Amino acid sequence: MLKNYLSTALRTLWNHRTYTLLNLGGLTVGLTVAVLLLLWVQDERSFDRMHERLDHIYHVNSLVDAQRSLIWTSTQGPVAVYAKREVPGVLEAVRTARHWDLARVIVNDQPFFNSKGLYVDPSFFTLFSFPLVAGNAAEPFPNHQSVIVTEAAAEKYFGTTDVLGQSLHTDDSTSFLVSGILQNIPSNSSIQGELFFPFDLLAKQYTGTGYWKSLESDWGNFNYDTYLLLHADARPDRVAQLLSGIQQKNHPHATADQEYKLQPLADWHLYAPDGSAAGATEVRIFFLVALVILLIACINYVNLTTARATHRSKEVSMRKIIGADRGQLFAQFLGESLLVFVVALGLSLLLIPVLMPVYNDLSGKTLVFDPFQPTVMLLLGGAFLFTLLLAGVYPAMLLSSFQPLQALKGRFGRQNNAGFRQVLVITQFAFSVVLIVSTLVITKQMQYVREKKLGYDRENVLAFWMRDIHDHFAQAKDELEKRPGIRGVASANQNLIQVGSSTGDTDWDGKPEDLSFIVHPVGIEENFLGVMGIELADGTGFSGSKADSAHFILNETAVREAGITDPVGKRFTLWDTEGTIIGVAKDFHVASVHEKIKPVVFYHQPEPWRFYIKTTGADAPQAIAAAEKIWHRYNPEYPFEYEFMDQAYDSLYKSDQRTARLFYYFAGVAIFVSCLGLLGLAIYTAELRTKEIGIRKVLGASVSGIVLLLSRDFLKLVLLSVLMATPLAWWFTHRWLENFAYSTSPGVLVFFVGGATALLIALLTVSVQSIRTALANPVKALRAE
Repeated sequence: MLKNYLSTALRTLWNHRTYTLLNLGGLTVGLTVAVLLLLWVQDERSFDRMHERLDHIYHVNSLVDAQRSLIWTSTQGPVAVYAKREVPGVLEAVRTARHWDLARVIVNDQPFFNSKGLYVDPSFFTLFSFPLVAGNAAEPFPNHQSVIVTEAAAEKYFGTTDVLGQSLHTDDSTSFLVSGILQNIPSNSSIQGELFFPFDLLAKQYTGTGYWKSLESDWGNFNYDTYLLLHADARPDRVAQLLSGIQQKNHPHATADQEYKLQPLADWHLYAPDGSAAGATEVRIFFLVALVILLIACINYVNLTTARATHRSKEVSMRKIIGADRGQLFAQFLGESLLVFVVALGLSLLLIPVLMPVYNDLSGKTLVFDPFQPTVMLLLGGAFLFTLLLAGVYPAMLLSSFQPLQALKGRFGRQNNAGFRQVLVITQFAFSVVLIVSTLVITKQMQYVREKKLGYDRENVLAFWMRDIHDHFAQAKDELEKRPGIRGVASANQNLIQVGSSTGDTDWDGKPEDLSFIVHPVGIEENFLGVMGIELADGTGFSGSKADSAHFILNETAVREAGITDPVGKRFTLWDTEGTIIGVAKDFHVASVHEKIKPVVFYHQPEPWRFYIKTTGADAPQAIAAAEKIWHRYNPEYPFEYEFMDQAYDSLYKSDQRTARLFYYFAGVAIFVSCLGLLGLAIYTAELRTKEIGIRKVLGASVSGIVLLLSRDFLKLVLLSVLMATPLAWWFTHRWLENFAYSTSPGVLVFFVGGATALLIALLTVSVQSIRTALANPVKALRAE
């Protein structure tokens, strides 16, 4: 019987090759794209899952303003110490900090640059599941001159992984001995590094003579990531509350609104510190897109199979008359579907490895496709089962349900299910329209981001950090300004594209005692505002005189949020410097447009570290050459690294740009698969009406009239899908735009263009077959009557 089912299925598929190819094409493309998307989703959801005690590890975030709108992912140094010592339920506490001064690593007199270094507490290697290949996890740092290296770092620096006891030097000539070798940290870990130094090295930097006597008493610097391992019965909110109380008790300047919030490490990658779904939203979107594309492919199969059900009615009737029951027929037709799906899956398995390099480039991932990996097998099995149940069961039920006598007489009643197929066509094109509109909105937002006025001029501005330049800053600046093609030279101590530093150590006349006001301080020299095109709304800029050491310029947001009226001439204190506000700068962005404009305070710093060189597009090569010459004069031991500000600004939106690119392709795939199904239905409809069309042509019907006749019903369905998709597309795009503090408005035109695009593509698809049918010789159609 099985052999009979197989031979019948193969014969049927071969006899109807056009429909078989359309079904195979749609299912193969749908399965391929869906699996690629699900691999991306699975990778995003796998972040930090390598830790054995993940469910009990929390990251400590800091709430630093009264509105709870500003949450830092960093904490002060004492938090971990007090948490482990005084908070019940805390089993372990670990701090990490970036090694910002690690400009180069020297091994055997050979320098290496761009190393990733972390300061970590010793318990880092027991709290997290980062196994040591060599060394003692319980005592990773025998002394302060010890370092742990990853296997990849050992290969890079020493050419081998057998490096225990070997030495390396950092930029300040400090020598470290390798005391352990760490397995390479997986790419799906939120914690990344290749060199791990003892955290106690930071504590040695405190001399005991400053305001903060030691690291354990320094409640003013939020420079450290803190992780807590909690007891299974401990309540994270209660632990955070106790930590907040400890801060209030020990921090001499703490305000009542400075608190802590514990975030599960399992949520660290996909959720923002305030708990909002940042990356999680994108994961859900792409998961839904994968299901939608699979659904569209399944709808194609159901439509084409059920539409052609009448061609097999006599076959079903004869089988029933000679004794076949409905169960046997159901098994036969389900087997045919299964055969098609297995072939489609096989083709997908061949396509996915071919497409994977391109897909990785588009998605920014390094995914590896291994069909025998348990997770991948689960994804493939799930996609296959979803397709089989959705697209295989219903056609088999329909085909096996024909009543023999009625079918032999050509009477099918409701079994032809034309209305159901129309609903399916409307549904699949509605999904396609949503993807098209979403793509248009994302494109419009990306264009808005690129063209948005930031409040300063970023075009053709070359920027780079300069080491060892303080004593020669004026000379270097003067030489650069004399170079042809350089329109201006300025400097600051921050990257204006994304200012990282912030402080709450400010004061002014009339400041409420309980106000926690966080500003972003930026040190600049006197011509920075002019070169960068930052305009003043009131007052004056820095003059370069000694008096500027006690002068401040606030942006409009800082003035507004501080509540200072008529600010010019008013007292203002930043850190331990009391001075006067001399100007108010018009608002400008110091972060991406995902965030609102932040309060900024400019203070005068005559010799900052970051150069900004204004040039023109045509003169950029000369400006780069001049900057490189200056660089090598004062920093001969370091490679020259620079960036253009417009490129650095674009890099803030890498994730959004990847989302846009992926949506372009997904929308194209959805339309392509939908059109395959529409083409199949158009071919089927033309077959049914061949004789009718022949008679119409004999009676004088024109080709255009026949094309309109065959296309009209399909276009009505697509138009209905546009109407149905519009509110869904509006909701989806507005939800996505909520991720931006500043965004474009989609406008009615976007929805009109999206709908018109779907209609035009559908018209072209149907017209191909309609024109072919209309041009056929009517005599051939009528001769068989």
